Amino acid sequence: MKKLTLLVLLCLGIVHTHNAQETPLKKVASKHFKNLYKINDGLYRAEQPSKKGFKEIELMGVKTVLNLRRLRNNTKKAADFNFNLVHHSIKTKQLNEEDILNALRVIKNAKQPVLVHCWHGSDRTGTIIAAYRMVMDNWSKEQAIKEFLIDDLGYHKHRYPNLLVLLRNLDIQKMKKKLAIT
Repeated sequence: MKKLTLLVLLCLGIVHTHNAQETPLKKVASKHFKNLYKINDGLYRAEQPSKKGFKEIELMGVKTVLNLRRLRNNTKKAADFNFNLVHHSIKTKQLNEEDILNALRVIKNAKQPVLVHCWHGSDRTGTIIAAYRMVMDNWSKEQAIKEFLIDDLGYHKHRYPNLLVLLRNLDIQKMKKKLAIT
């Protein structure tokens, strides 16, 4: 009887359970980043790190850096550090499901924690993180897009409206299947 009562209360929304959907991103206080956020224990997002920024994230324990910038890699700035550097070049106006899938695959298989970044840490990075929330954290599209649109994260909606369209139309189940996520 207790199980049935709990089930009814859960369905009515009277009892609330804790899950990954309730874990908001957290701004990380930093001298070297304006847009550094912790998504969870295994994932961060930011703008392009400076050399001092790379030192800071090394001290935070970051093991893998996923760079989404088109023309710049991190080999020079990060040469003195022991990161696994992954460069996945994305053109913001042409970002597509395959780009998202490739980035999520890197995050899933990388030594963690992972820092995902682009130039500003807003558009490309924000899209990948929103997709991560949907695919890996089981967030609804509405929840992930609401976070994506937080003003402080810097999404340039007038310049890249395609990103919002992409997130709204993302085939979550297909991505989970391709990433072998159950």
